[in-house]
Amino acid sequence: MKTYLNIADLLKDLNVKSESIHPGFHIFKFNETSKIAADALNPHLKTFFTIDFYADNLSKRQIGTTKVEDLTNSIAFNSPLQLFSVHTSNGIPGEEGYSLLFGTDFFEPKKHQYEIQHEFPYFKLNSNPTYKLSQLDLPLIKNLFDTIYEEFKKDDSHKVEIVRSYVLVLLLQIKRVVGNATEVVQLKRYQEITANFEELILKETSKYKTIADYADQLNITPIYLSECVKKVTGVTAKKILSNYMTLRAKALLQQTTSSVAQIAYEMGFDEPTNFIKFFKNNEGITPAAFRKLP
Repeated sequence: MKTYLNIADLLKDLNVKSESIHPGFHIFKFNETSKIAADALNPHLKTFFTIDFYADNLSKRQIGTTKVEDLTNSIAFNSPLQLFSVHTSNGIPGEEGYSLLFGTDFFEPKKHQYEIQHEFPYFKLNSNPTYKLSQLDLPLIKNLFDTIYEEFKKDDSHKVEIVRSYVLVLLLQIKRVVGNATEVVQLKRYQEITANFEELILKETSKYKTIADYADQLNITPIYLSECVKKVTGVTAKKILSNYMTLRAKALLQQTTSSVAQIAYEMGFDEPTNFIKFFKNNEGITPAAFRKLP
């Protein structure tokens, strides 16, 4: 099972050719995809958020544990590390609408994933990931997607700021539209443990803890924690923690002037050499080399 660590990798597998305006954002029409790679249709994970607007839909979706067959005139939410798959009869999704993708780094100041899920509860793992729009709300939401797409396509030096503003308006408008209508999905025990584990990781503002420490906070054994996480995500608890740590490390390397040693200590490593080894094992290059990338 594939985990998309950035938006560009997913766009490549979807064969979307339009240029991005920011590494942490993209929007495309469903009919802009072609020759989609199997990894993007089969169950997979992303490390960023997506909101899909379906004006018409002929294929089935599974988001987390929720299976949906009719998404016409609906919006669907997919959160980081939430399983997603598309079921088609001929390999062609067959739908009309938009897919909007954004990472936490798209906002200024940068938002933490937990902040976004707290501010916009429809992104929480125990919320229903789809919402059928009423005839009153449908044109309003569609118009916002249309506007964001049009701004995205413009050749304008201010379009990133304008798109960012419209995305925030969209998130708030969806919050207003969905309101209390978002049903709570009853999670199974292992799913609840996994969600709580990720929430603990996301709440970290500096040093990360060990798997044993997180298990202790959840009042379970490390072995049981790993079993639950593996059952939900397909990877170990250690790998989930590593993914989050790598994402934060990359953000700190890109967005701050802190030295590699300072970042290492900030993230809880005893020695900078351990951080360098960790980063290279996960990214294939050293932190210093990553920082020099264009």
